[in-house]
Amino acid sequence: MQKLAQDFSRLHLIRLAGLGVLSAAALLPCAGQAAVIGTVTAGGYTFTNFDPTLTGIAVGSNANGISNAGQLVGTAVDVNNASTFANYSGVPTNTTALNTGTGQIAFGINSAGNVVGGNNTTAFYLPSGGSPQTITVPGNAINAFGINDRGNIVGQFTSGNATPGFYLSSAAGNSFITINAPNVATGTNTVNAQGVNNNGLAIGFYLGTDGQVHGFQANTAGAAPGGTITGAAIADPTIPPVPGEPGATFVFSQLLGINDAGLVAGYYGDSTTSQHGFIYNTNTGTYTFLDDPAEGFNGGGVEVTQITGITNSGELSGFYTDANGIAHSFAAIPATTTVPEPASLALLGTGLLGLCIVRRRREFA
Repeated sequence: MQKLAQDFSRLHLIRLAGLGVLSAAALLPCAGQAAVIGTVTAGGYTFTNFDPTLTGIAVGSNANGISNAGQLVGTAVDVNNASTFANYSGVPTNTTALNTGTGQIAFGINSAGNVVGGNNTTAFYLPSGGSPQTITVPGNAINAFGINDRGNIVGQFTSGNATPGFYLSSAAGNSFITINAPNVATGTNTVNAQGVNNNGLAIGFYLGTDGQVHGFQANTAGAAPGGTITGAAIADPTIPPVPGEPGATFVFSQLLGINDAGLVAGYYGDSTTSQHGFIYNTNTGTYTFLDDPAEGFNGGGVEVTQITGITNSGELSGFYTDANGIAHSFAAIPATTTVPEPASLALLGTGLLGLCIVRRRREFA
């Protein structure tokens, strides 16, 4: 797999790597079916690991987002963790194939079941029960990564040699807000706007002057249509020691989803090329580290967990890699029905790091 720093589009494990057009007709998940790999309760969360029922070259999957209604959206992957462009939505025990169009990846979903995505060239919007539509504003939108319950959409577009983020009020909108990187003054402006909550707070990641990507947040509320806002850099996490990775140091981080309480789902990459999930609190500036306990070190000593979305009730979406390096989707439900307080989340993360049931590990495409 390629390293994240080599492709700054929203790469979840495979994300947009290897976007050759496949004949995906035989690869679509069967409607109403999903294969549950297992359920593990740890640290106050119950993880349900699953793949949609797959055929052909599809062997695993990435859950790329989750709505406040608890509906997941994701894509099937092959043995190399490259997308088969067979996308799904639903819950771990019941998924449905999505008609997102040829060569597209589904990234975000809202409570109405509307889906957004892209292929690093063209962004799309798929209304629930409808047909995929190309997002034409901005005219060179290459990916749409997040959609909230108000229908606001965030993503990435090209502008000359730059790839800033965008905020669009709706799929039918005729104006947008440009989101620039915190270090735009240095001439670097590569931004992935990944999620936006119902209060207008957008999050994502940007390419820093150090050649790595880091998290940002940007308040779109009150911004003038057609205007530009600059994201505020989020301090990188101080990563904890992880069993099996002695001496690992922080390399990059990505923020991928946000709920209305300002809790953010994401992950970081370390010097061993492993990846680990976290929940970041925008109100307190604190991180909680959380991995799927079913993740495993592959033959190269790499493990991966990415947390890709978080609901208002605290439910999580994401994926992990097993001992063969294959990615699988998960949904994680907290023991309580309300979003855990920061202190509780900190304890949760500590408990999971000590658990290490199968070891987690993840890379990037």
